[in-house]
Amino acid sequence: MKRVFLILGILVILGIGLGPWAYRTFFVPGVPIALSAFDYRTNDSWAALPAESPAPVWKDGWAVDVILVGPGTGLDPRSEADLLSQTNHAKEQSGWLAASLSLIGPVYAPLYRKADEATDLAAAFRSYVRTHNRGRAFVIATDHALPPEMLSSLKTDAALRARFGGFLRLTRAKGANAPFPAIALVPSAPDALMSYCPDQYDTEDTCEPVVRIGRQDGMMIVSQDTPVGGESLAGLTAWLEANVAKTAEPLGSLEEVEIIDIRRPGDTDAKRAEDDN
Repeated sequence: MKRVFLILGILVILGIGLGPWAYRTFFVPGVPIALSAFDYRTNDSWAALPAESPAPVWKDGWAVDVILVGPGTGLDPRSEADLLSQTNHAKEQSGWLAASLSLIGPVYAPLYRKADEATDLAAAFRSYVRTHNRGRAFVIATDHALPPEMLSSLKTDAALRARFGGFLRLTRAKGANAPFPAIALVPSAPDALMSYCPDQYDTEDTCEPVVRIGRQDGMMIVSQDTPVGGESLAGLTAWLEANVAKTAEPLGSLEEVEIIDIRRPGDTDAKRAEDDN
């Protein structure tokens, strides 16, 4: 009996000592760790990138890229191990979706910090335009609302907007006849989506065709049998060919060239000084 009371006493003491640790560990979520801003000039800041750089528009003509801001690419880690796990999951998830979306064209999926989504996605889009786009057409595939900061250049840069093919709305159906709600880029003004749509959608209600997605082996995949983007994308390159001028190949960087003084035989500095005198 004494041994039983002794064991119970030890358990009580351990419970009192380990209780706060167990509560913090299993019941109180950890504080997110501070993440540095991504440098989208480097490959490790992207969850998906094409294996090779696609040909620019001035070389092979019109083609379409896909910018993917889909499920699982926002990071909100509580530890370094959690960061590695979330990053690996984001890359795997983006790879599954890119397998289907690459039928449209090369896929670019940026990693981003959930706490700084607007800043990171705006920086990723700028980096794509400056480094990867090279005059090609592009569409944006997403499953959630996008920050206006990311898309502001679509309103200010007419040439960029002209080759924008609209949004692909990645949507998981909740039933056979479930509606697909529109993605509101500005929560207070859902209709503002059309202000980003290119000119070829002026006569249509929206520029965000639905792309059905579903879960397989723990990952979201494109689950529809019909072509992704449907008629909205089927004629995009033909429309661009008929209506939009291709971007010209940029000139190379200027190089400063030293001007060399050309002289005849015997025309030396000493001879010139003698002649001056």
